[in-house]
Amino acid sequence: MRCRGAEPRAIRGHVVAGYDPQGGGTDMWGWILSGLLLFGVLPTWAHAEEIVRNRVSFQVETRREVANDWATARFAVQAEGKDLARIAQTVNTRMAGALARARKTKGIELRSGAYVTQPVYEDGRVVRWRARQEFRAETRDVDRLAKLIGRLQGESVLLVGVDFSIRPETRMAVEDELIQEALSAFRARASLIARGLEASGWSLVSLSVGRHGVPFRRMEMMRGEASVSAFDAVPPPAFEAGSSDIRVQISGSVELD
Repeated sequence: MRCRGAEPRAIRGHVVAGYDPQGGGTDMWGWILSGLLLFGVLPTWAHAEEIVRNRVSFQVETRREVANDWATARFAVQAEGKDLARIAQTVNTRMAGALARARKTKGIELRSGAYVTQPVYEDGRVVRWRARQEFRAETRDVDRLAKLIGRLQGESVLLVGVDFSIRPETRMAVEDELIQEALSAFRARASLIARGLEASGWSLVSLSVGRHGVPFRRMEMMRGEASVSAFDAVPPPAFEAGSSDIRVQISGSVELD
């Protein structure tokens, strides 16, 4: 149907798009758009766009320095020679003795580590074999661990390194406190933004919590091909456990009223 000489029709306060009063008639897109206007779809889109314009995203962070309360010493026993069976027996005997002595120290947790056998080359030829096995000793008592290290080093045991960290239980308790502090800071920041933009209030749209911690402190000792004799008559080492930084970040979006 074609209409001429008429003004554009209005539907619920909207002019029907696609109508040409000079003779163009109506096209298909004009009727589609008018249908959208009739069912209120476009006003809904406009309202959604307005909501997005009233959203603000920001981030807050809380942090705390916590004393390391967990120490881990990494030990190794090794032997070299041309007879694989003999060096394996030597390593096994030394490891059994080291673990037996370590078990006498109260408050120490022991964990077995890797066992490695590898060839030693000279001029491209295998001249001997080296076998090595590691174990770890963990405790909350740094002084007690230092004394154990001194005893084992004097008995053909290599000290690979010492790590200081925060126990999982301690970390979780501190993180719970930091999350509460971060949530309070988030609410305060949202209220500050609302007042600054002259909004009557705000409501939460989205929120995410991130936890971060500085990696544990590691002290590397003599490694690799260090000779056993280098550790003879070694006095107990002195350690400072230090501290670690625990952080909690909260990111979120709020809608201003």
